[in-house]
Amino acid sequence: MPRPTTRPALLAVLALALVPLAGCAGADKSPVAAGGPPPPEKPVGQSCAALPADGPGSLDSMGGIPVLSAIEQSKDLTALARLVKTAKAKDVFDSMDNVTVFAPDDAAFAKLPDDQRKALDTQPGASDLLRKLIVVRDLKKNDLTDEAYTSLQGAVLKATGTGDDYRIGGARVLCGSIRTSNARLATLDQIPAFGG
Repeated sequence: MPRPTTRPALLAVLALALVPLAGCAGADKSPVAAGGPPPPEKPVGQSCAALPADGPGSLDSMGGIPVLSAIEQSKDLTALARLVKTAKAKDVFDSMDNVTVFAPDDAAFAKLPDDQRKALDTQPGASDLLRKLIVVRDLKKNDLTDEAYTSLQGAVLKATGTGDDYRIGGARVLCGSIRTSNARLATLDQIPAFGG
């Protein structure tokens, strides 16, 4: 079951309609072992091998930069980068810590009906979807086998999978457990289905 986020500051901020994305920085941090942080987890998914070996968009490059910068570097996440700009959420993304961002690729956004794409061109529409795609937990591979998580927006994301086949709300994880300097990133092949 999802682990509830109980920090008063986070709950108060999420209740504010005018600042729908603020306040998630630093919430619900995963515990660190007494001997230091665990070794980095290898990303999972059939599309991980297609990432550049070095330079912008590579695992090494993304590991040293904030998650939004990693999104902006990816040639397959341009629609999501535009969504962040429309929502005016750059500062929020840069301040987040130990969260997981589920990132539909450009092909996923292209599959949306015209009316849904038009809604995402507005700040409220863009902000609403972004909040649905962020979970305030550092979700690793083992966390995606058979669990349900509550997003910032309050929607439920169902995670299922084994081996190299993981799904979030029915969307296939193309490459997941990508570590950036302040968050974990997982690219998806479609907009996930959200539960209430």
